[in-house]
Amino acid sequence: MAVTSFFLYYRPIPAMLQPSFIQIICRNLALGAGLLVMPCIADAKPPINKAVSVRFATFNTSMNRREAGQLANDLANGRDVQIQKIAAVLQHVRPDVVLLNEFDSPWISRSVDHFQNNYLSQPQFGNEPISYKYRYFAKVNTGEPSTVDLNGDGKVQGPQDAFGFGFFPGQYGMLVLSNYPILISQAQTFQKFKWSDMPEAMTPTMPDSGKPYYSAEAWSQLRLSSKSHWIVPIAIGKSAINFITSHPTPPVFDGPDDHNGCRNHDEIRLVRDMLDPKLGGYLRDDAMRPLPRKRMKHFVIAGDLNADPNDGDSTGNPVEMLLAHPLVQDPLPESAGAEEAAVAQGGKNKDHVGSGKFDTGDFNDSAVGNLRIDYVLPSKSLHVINSGVFWPKQGAIGFDWLDASDHRLVWVDVKAP
Repeated sequence: MAVTSFFLYYRPIPAMLQPSFIQIICRNLALGAGLLVMPCIADAKPPINKAVSVRFATFNTSMNRREAGQLANDLANGRDVQIQKIAAVLQHVRPDVVLLNEFDSPWISRSVDHFQNNYLSQPQFGNEPISYKYRYFAKVNTGEPSTVDLNGDGKVQGPQDAFGFGFFPGQYGMLVLSNYPILISQAQTFQKFKWSDMPEAMTPTMPDSGKPYYSAEAWSQLRLSSKSHWIVPIAIGKSAINFITSHPTPPVFDGPDDHNGCRNHDEIRLVRDMLDPKLGGYLRDDAMRPLPRKRMKHFVIAGDLNADPNDGDSTGNPVEMLLAHPLVQDPLPESAGAEEAAVAQGGKNKDHVGSGKFDTGDFNDSAVGNLRIDYVLPSKSLHVINSGVFWPKQGAIGFDWLDASDHRLVWVDVKAP
């Protein structure tokens, strides 16, 4: 999830579990990747021809720290067990293009070097090293001072008055790693886009008075994206696939005004509006460029969207704007481990409408239960070959890595266009 205080609501240390370890082993055996050699059992999915497939993934790594520079130090020493487990998951699933959420961004260029050299390039728990040739990162709003009193407490200081909740600039940042070239000059970021510039925005109001939650000054300055929204073109063959990435705020930690629920809704709406140049005609990126005139041919939406289509505390079921979009397909990634966890943990999970096998986050069972909030959604122009959630069942290889984050890596294989 997006903020440290979120752990008061969701489980801070997840129970550990994965999708089909066997699926990934079969895939890599077929590709000659040299991973652990073991037989492909009956329920394994068919191996994938790497020559025509690209694996996209999203992973909220929980690599956030309370102080600026702490993550950079942990990455530099190469001995942090949590990061070793995060690296093990990436080495095991081996995505070609991946969004990492909650990767603190102070000193990020050096931090990414250390993450690659000290963790990804080193075998973790018996996995083969993995190397990423290309990377993309940009500024985010978390911890960035707004200079206005956003929460109305009469003070202009602290994480609640930052453009996105955070104790220092760059906390809970984002990072894209890729084995395919990134067309950086064509990338667009929407970090500074103001919420008030969205037509018919879901403006938070006080239910008892109907008055706006934010002051006129705050509303005129508040940015919509709690971290940032990026369109990152990835060159694959003769085509480009636009990697649309974000990390909306959780729809909780507010009051009857529901300002976080409203913001989560409109952050997801922003993703939807990016898909249509007419609908998103109001948008201007941080360089004041509009969306391209032509609709994107190929895209993959990725991120921790903090919204479940059936359960949880979302306002207005915002993720349905993407799942039901005529240009978007939902591969419905699943795992046996998630289904096992929902049954074993009980609590709120017993009351859920959605099937536990689609969950991607392991949260407080007495408050909200496990949820599907992490997504990889390709455009319908792309042919989906396979998908999954890294959530092993108890006792399976990888189970012991999962306490590194309360989120699970989600992956989708698509045929290269």
